[in-house]
Amino acid sequence: MSSNGSALKGSATPDLAKQVLAQKLAQQIVNQIVSDDVIDDKIEEEENQNKEPTCCQMFCAPFTLKYYQPFFNDLTSKVIAQKLWASFFPFKATFFEIQDGKPDLYGPVWIYATLVFAVAAAGNISGYLATPSNIAFHYNFEFIPTASSLLFGIAFLVPFAIYMVMKMLGGRHLHLTSVICIYAYAQTCIIPVCIVCSIPNPQLQWGALIYGMINSSLFLIVNYWGELEKNIQAKKHIVIWLIAGCQVVLLLLFKMYFFLYVYTNPYTGSRFDQLTKIVHTDHSFLHHHQQH
Repeated sequence: MSSNGSALKGSATPDLAKQVLAQKLAQQIVNQIVSDDVIDDKIEEEENQNKEPTCCQMFCAPFTLKYYQPFFNDLTSKVIAQKLWASFFPFKATFFEIQDGKPDLYGPVWIYATLVFAVAAAGNISGYLATPSNIAFHYNFEFIPTASSLLFGIAFLVPFAIYMVMKMLGGRHLHLTSVICIYAYAQTCIIPVCIVCSIPNPQLQWGALIYGMINSSLFLIVNYWGELEKNIQAKKHIVIWLIAGCQVVLLLLFKMYFFLYVYTNPYTGSRFDQLTKIVHTDHSFLHHHQQH
């Protein structure tokens, strides 16, 4: 019995050793294949980086999602908040320092989307307050598609015009995406302006919109002043007038189109007038009560 057991044990040991050796060889082969694939991928990546893009790739790239992916990555809420906050202080040229060479399109998309919502809400609230109390008010959301098309069209066309003019006049350190980014953040101040414009008072609306135009124009000019002084110099006034002119057109678009039906208040019995009378009556009553 002992001799048979020792014989079986001796035959099992070489089989186990062969299995272990086979497993090691298989693992080495797999590791070699994986490492070869990694090396091939790295070589291919380096070749693609060194290879000059074709004309088709250059012109078709902006029409692909991959082209815009870097402008939505590596963003933090802190950086976006700093950019938004900087737009309300036009005399401080800190935007490009905060951006640190990484323009984003995440903020601009949400700024214009919020602006469309603010315009729609403010326009309807203003129309409601300007409508006589004896007339049924109907909300108007039909202009939202037009407003969206106009605002998102302006979001690209105006920065593109500024970019092209500055390039032709000698601007060097310019990128179209960066111009689109800063122009969008310059419109941040228009959002609270729209909220103020919900009050159907033409003078108040004009004042708020003029503030928005001046603030956004100064924000762009001050932040680009270094580029204007260094590379454009004598012709910088062309860029300044272009920026100011575009903002004036935007102001007129808001006032004469989005708030057209509340531009004047021909009614004497509007809800806004009633609210004003109520506030004035309450104030007079309190003043009279204090005297007695």
